[in-house]
Amino acid sequence: MVEHHVANVRVVSSNLITRFHLKKTRVHMTSKAEENTEKKSEFKNDQVEMKVLRKPNCVVEYAVHALRPICVEAHKQAAKSVGKEVVIPGFRKGKAPPELVAQRYPHDLDKRWQEGIANMSFQQCAQLANIPMISQDAQITFKMEKHSRDGADLVLSFETVPNIPAVDPSKCTLTEVKGPEVNKEKVEETIRQTQMFFAKWEKIEGRAVKEGDYLILDIDVMEEDPPQTLFSNTRFEVADKSMSQWMKKLLIGKKVGDVLDAVSEPDPDLSDEEKAEFPPKKVRVTIKSMEETKLPELTDEFAKQVGAESVDQLRSRVEELLNTKRIEAIREEQREQVTTFLLSNYFEIPTSVIEKETQFRLQQMIKDPQFKAKWDKSNNTEKQELFDNVKTQAEKAVRIFYLCRKIAADQNIKVEPSDLSEEPGDMVEALLFPKGQQHDPRQPDVKQAEAYSRTLLEKTEDWVIAHARTGPAPKKAAPKKKAAAPAAETKPKKKAAPKKKTAAKKTATTAEKPKPKKKTTPKKS
Repeated sequence: MVEHHVANVRVVSSNLITRFHLKKTRVHMTSKAEENTEKKSEFKNDQVEMKVLRKPNCVVEYAVHALRPICVEAHKQAAKSVGKEVVIPGFRKGKAPPELVAQRYPHDLDKRWQEGIANMSFQQCAQLANIPMISQDAQITFKMEKHSRDGADLVLSFETVPNIPAVDPSKCTLTEVKGPEVNKEKVEETIRQTQMFFAKWEKIEGRAVKEGDYLILDIDVMEEDPPQTLFSNTRFEVADKSMSQWMKKLLIGKKVGDVLDAVSEPDPDLSDEEKAEFPPKKVRVTIKSMEETKLPELTDEFAKQVGAESVDQLRSRVEELLNTKRIEAIREEQREQVTTFLLSNYFEIPTSVIEKETQFRLQQMIKDPQFKAKWDKSNNTEKQELFDNVKTQAEKAVRIFYLCRKIAADQNIKVEPSDLSEEPGDMVEALLFPKGQQHDPRQPDVKQAEAYSRTLLEKTEDWVIAHARTGPAPKKAAPKKKAAAPAAETKPKKKAAPKKKTAAKKTATTAEKPKPKKKTTPKKS
């Protein structure tokens, strides 16, 4: 048996998750006709006899016996089609008898004949079975087992739309999230950060670093090849409230121009979860310059400079913003829990959709010079590990995309243009909490779709949160005491593509403002 593509059917990728709203895609909501079809697996008419076979990963096969009318008509059209393309002595082009065309060009005719049988059979089967394809221009293949004028046996294969389960939000239990504390000290420190935007900076030379200085630092993670830049030309305050203890100890007493190799460490007062988030890493810290600052006086005049009428109003506004950010932080934690819940709703997905999303993500990552350098230096095993990781994330993103679109369709959740533009409320908010790049209707389609997808994801997950149950946070088991292990045994295992995190703190101001983080779409995968 030879596998073919059905003639005149283009192989076109399934819509990428980042572009789903710009093209017609399908959410499978079963109709009564389709429910009857799913119960029935065998169909026939005066053209074909067929059986529906459902395979893994949303693949559908039609086991078809094409009857004589289709085979005769397909042979006639094949002979006519080939005859138009060839020249036979004694006949005008396209006027040679079909029998002579078959005698002179048997291979071309037979190939065209098989394709004709497959095309005509699929049209009949599609009408009988009423099973939707993943897209209108999806790939369809066939395997011809035997064929003659009297009949043909073949298997047609294509991907159908996923059957997405309905999501019951009452089955989602959210654990309690406390969020960051907002108090008087936090408010005053945030106001100090606001003053720093208007501070006067003076370089210091000829002495060692001491407490209270400001340093412009480069920090590179040395465990990766090539080393990855964690901070570049970034201002740090040498103080407990702004810098981790390991870094403070490393820097005090050093001078501008020193290049220091060290291992980052989480502060002892961090929780176990925070310590796990910031594992020790080999880093290189370069002291580029040292500064001291003179802050503007906190007066009503300064408050007016940042959009408030008085210092008291500035304090009130800062407290309001911190409480808003606290609520947003809690909501983000809840969304992470909802993502985990949604991924527990398993359903099959067409392989082509995952493959296309994986390739899209990989192509986007390779545009990053650092990732491309790492990719080019990787051996085949390392490249496969990277590819498998991207594929895993792509599959999660696809699942979340389908589930959120299903929820949006069932609950009539829509994304309005106003949802895509979120401007800062005032100058204080713009300074302290600058927004990432906002949606712009003039942006390319992918950027526009990313903004749409991200907003739809947030709105659907917020709907689940509103209807979910809330339970207490799980109690943590007391850690077991472990015997001291030899140094060689306690060395952490090297992980593929480790996250670039170190337990380093910094002030809100930087000599060169870092680029805002970009979220992939869907953002949690």
